Amino acid sequence: MSDTSKPVIFITGASGMLGQQLMADLSADYQPVALQRDKSDPHRPSWNYQQALVKHEIKAPYAVIHLAGAGIADKRWIDAYKKLIFDSRIHGTNDLVNTIQNQSQQPELFLCASAIGYYGHRPGEQLTENSPAGDNFVADLSINWEASAQQLQSPQTNVTNLRFGLMLDRSGGALKNMLLPFKLGLGGRIGSGEQMYSWVSLADVSRAIHFLLQKPMTGPVNITAPNAVTNKTFTQTLAKQLHRPAFLPMPEVMARLIFKDLADELLLADAHVVPDKLQNAGFRFEHPSIPEGLKAAL
Repeated sequence: MSDTSKPVIFITGASGMLGQQLMADLSADYQPVALQRDKSDPHRPSWNYQQALVKHEIKAPYAVIHLAGAGIADKRWIDAYKKLIFDSRIHGTNDLVNTIQNQSQQPELFLCASAIGYYGHRPGEQLTENSPAGDNFVADLSINWEASAQQLQSPQTNVTNLRFGLMLDRSGGALKNMLLPFKLGLGGRIGSGEQMYSWVSLADVSRAIHFLLQKPMTGPVNITAPNAVTNKTFTQTLAKQLHRPAFLPMPEVMARLIFKDLADELLLADAHVVPDKLQNAGFRFEHPSIPEGLKAAL
């Protein structure tokens, strides 16, 4: 049964790094509910949305935050895993949207994960929500993911596409994978190190989503810190925070050998993304600079 004093929010991907943070942070003002996934077919996930409505005795939650999808950096990008990355997001979102549309009442807000990978590899540009899409796998994934979510846009439901940057926290994501080699003194820049990394602390992502629940925005919203840095600056700052050297660069050819397509599309990609819509709406980042962001993440 729902606590009627707090608006109910359904969250998919609640067991992930961001999902866990939101479940904790939103509980002061909302009643977050973790939706459960049917794991019988990872390519076509579905959720217990209807059962959750019955359990909490509501016709619709105030908002749905949809984060679920196969981990982008969990495995090497062989073709089979790229298909799983794509299917788990597109088919999963379509299933959730169709389930919501079949109810007698829809949520007021639908916030769906996306990524700054939407912009692709764009050296020398400063990218806002109005910038066009890129033309690689991650861009195509993001375009289709956002389109799937936008099917729910209506006078009853506002849809927001959350274009996340490189999310920093020691508990997961790219930073967790970087910590061991850097702690061992084996870290360093990747490739030339001049590619721009648009990052954001996990705490600021959670705060931004809380902000968007109170001040809804339609369409894409860049969730990145206002000060992107080069990969070289990022790795040097991380090493300094850990009191370790960072003098073992990874050449591009080695990155491609180890990580396959993931190297070009994530590790070597250059995208200087700015959070125009959030800042214009009055959102203030707690960790606007990379030293602050990494200190909070570690």
